[in-house]
Amino acid sequence: MTATSERPTVLPATAGMASAAVRPGWWDRPFDMFQTNLREIDALLDVETVLDAVEDHGAGVWLLNVGGILSHYPTSLPFQTRNPLLDERPGGDLVGDAVMAAHARDTRLLARMDFSKVDARVADDHPEWCFRSPSGQRQTYEGLVSVCPSAGYYQERTLDILDEVLDRYPVDGFFFNWFGFNEVDYGGTVHGVCHCDACAEAFTAETGRASLPSFAGDDGYLEWKQFTARTIDRLTDTIRSHIADRAPDAGLILGRSADILFHEANNALGRALWPHATSESVSAFRVSQPEKPVLVNAVAFVDMPYRMASEQPEMFSQYLLQAISRGANPSTYIMGPTGGIDYACLPAARTVTRFHRDNAAIYDGLLPAADVGIVRPDPLAATGETHAASVSEFRGLFSGLLERHVAADVVPAEALSVVPLERFRVVVLPDLIELDAAAERALGAFVEAGGRVVATGRSGIRADGSTTPWLPGETQLAVEADADALKSSYVQVVESPVIEGSTLVPLRGRVHTLSWRPDTEQRHRIIAAAPYGPPEKAYGHVVGTEVGCAIARHGHGYAVQIPWTVGAAYRELGLTSIRDLAVDVVAEAVGQDGTVTVDTSEHVEVSVGRSRAGLVVHLLNQSGQRRNSMGPSVPVHGTTLRFPGSAAGGAEEIRVLAPGVESSAGTGSGHELPATVRTDGADLVVEIPEIADAAVVVIGPAHDEEGRHE
Repeated sequence: MTATSERPTVLPATAGMASAAVRPGWWDRPFDMFQTNLREIDALLDVETVLDAVEDHGAGVWLLNVGGILSHYPTSLPFQTRNPLLDERPGGDLVGDAVMAAHARDTRLLARMDFSKVDARVADDHPEWCFRSPSGQRQTYEGLVSVCPSAGYYQERTLDILDEVLDRYPVDGFFFNWFGFNEVDYGGTVHGVCHCDACAEAFTAETGRASLPSFAGDDGYLEWKQFTARTIDRLTDTIRSHIADRAPDAGLILGRSADILFHEANNALGRALWPHATSESVSAFRVSQPEKPVLVNAVAFVDMPYRMASEQPEMFSQYLLQAISRGANPSTYIMGPTGGIDYACLPAARTVTRFHRDNAAIYDGLLPAADVGIVRPDPLAATGETHAASVSEFRGLFSGLLERHVAADVVPAEALSVVPLERFRVVVLPDLIELDAAAERALGAFVEAGGRVVATGRSGIRADGSTTPWLPGETQLAVEADADALKSSYVQVVESPVIEGSTLVPLRGRVHTLSWRPDTEQRHRIIAAAPYGPPEKAYGHVVGTEVGCAIARHGHGYAVQIPWTVGAAYRELGLTSIRDLAVDVVAEAVGQDGTVTVDTSEHVEVSVGRSRAGLVVHLLNQSGQRRNSMGPSVPVHGTTLRFPGSAAGGAEEIRVLAPGVESSAGTGSGHELPATVRTDGADLVVEIPEIADAAVVVIGPAHDEEGRHE
């Protein structure tokens, strides 16, 4: 697994979509996976006992350690290390036993490979393969030496190892763990940029820079991150093609060029909770590459140093619920074989996994269908504080939309020019670094054809101070990012000559002062700073000429520009008045005839999709959210969904389901929630008295008993 729990280098999505070709396979239909991440001491596990547990969990795919760092089969290759405990196993081949037993039960067996490290013996024989720090040192952890993706082990020997596995075993696919450039090791030690000969030569050839940076923040580090992303994309594509040639029925789980896109849902020591992380990641994948399936592998333990301590069950359930709600396949990941470490979260995982398995008709072909697309900043557009500011804006706006039940799908910024934007009513641009020409053209065409754009912060402002022609702002005149300078400044929600008595929200973050194009509607005057202390001197505010929001028509659509970081301000202060200022603009742009409106607690995350079963709305109860986890949720009472006639017209069957109650036959199809369905004029209204953990509303054609359309 590539995980925060295993301290990976994050491999961001890249703009190079050409290598992301689609290869059909068994992975195109919904599936459920279980991973036993084996230790050296687990070579004697009983495969039948594990498969019993995998099946009982609801999974039809088993991910098992096979090779790389440690071979669980009798390898003949000198650059792999065979698990010495195989000598004590009858037959001496765990992988062979597992494949045979799994296929006898019609369970798929996937091979987990880890090429990130080799033992010291191999490293000594091939020092040219090894990661080399800026000071020239190897990266060694627990006796294993990290190797570099630019060098020969990754580039050549991985194919030899895959060939040996494929020559011996009919595995159904591969997953590569920690497939990247290891600037940080398992213990959290920062080693910096790899300075091996292969990296130095390739980096100079690709970027023209004479030398490598050493650490994050150094000159050239952004180019380094772009270089590493290209290297991994090319290598992934090579490996994927190799597997496809050797074993057409075996899929690859990895990055953008793989057959199955991958996200790991996990917790981490010292990391602040981003409660929508799984929803964000899956949505971005499904929007940018809808033809490819996504797998979410959820980690059953807290973090790498505490692998024997269970994740909070409600947190784990949220990982998997968010995964399936956005159209991904769920997977549960434990350390060791089943029946070993006592993970208290496994019953919760079993409930969601079985629900997904037994409602495959709902999840078959589930794709995002929200009216709003919110653009996620490109991690390769900037690094450090600049990128962090854009992420804060994105998260503030995304969480605000979800709290107000304005369903939103995530559009990766690097995919703006290839995603069909016309399927959205509104596209939100949260404080994005300068857009490239292709993205500008795509957004311009979207607005010209009748779409609406809501841009905040620096979005649409070019490096020279000019703006994109479809925005209300014409030229940037000044930027203020000094928090002290902005203290005691406000934005007036409703324009009024009276300040004390009107609704004001604090002006925080960064403010861009613009000149406005003619015929621009201006809203939300900015109230300039005045003394705020001592109380005797706390007065003197006046309504300024600058505005906190402007709207301009362009073609058949329009664009809204909020020239300050309203999302980051909401994320910092948590004031719903700030949130509502931004979300009201988006909701107004969506209009009254959107796909669905939802009236429920702000703790319910709403996602909208369409599958072969019809229109699918997931409602996830996140009321148990804590500082860095999720606890038990409080039942939500009185939820109403309203579907305009244009969205629900022709519905023959309306189902409201919830995971959690299994049939006497042991299936996990969940149970029908009590709900009232009625019409109000042309609209369809669904009323749900109570949502415990989640509810799924399906509006579509009738199905027969086996889930087929009648």
